[in-house]
Amino acid sequence: MDLEGKAFRRQGNSLVPSDEYAEEWLGRIKEGKEVLVTARRSRSVAHHRRFFKLLSRVIDNSDYWQTVDELLDALKLASGHAERRMKLDGTPYLAPKSINFASLDEEEFQRFEERCRYLLATKVLGYDPEELMKDAA
Repeated sequence: MDLEGKAFRRQGNSLVPSDEYAEEWLGRIKEGKEVLVTARRSRSVAHHRRFFKLLSRVIDNSDYWQTVDELLDALKLASGHAERRMKLDGTPYLAPKSINFASLDEEEFQRFEERCRYLLATKVLGYDPEELMKDAA
């Protein structure tokens, strides 16, 4: 979770605090004071759980990966959700990037999950991607 982020909810053309932390933060701003806000849509915990349920099902029915983390890293690399790093000898390599709640908002996670679903369906299971998610629900 993003420890710096504050939760707000849209009401008409205004943002209203969703919890006591956001309310406390807003209360420290003087009335009429202008602030710069960076907004992003919060992640769906249910969507996150559904994705990991899908990964667990693949693990349960596969001899390739022993853990969800192994499969997740393979999917991150195959989907391009990786960053270039350098070994001590100067050799470049790709490392999987994080998908934690602070790293990706809901739209970014949804795009990542769709790429992973497609890869699992087409490269691993020989399955229709939409049917794969229906089965995981």
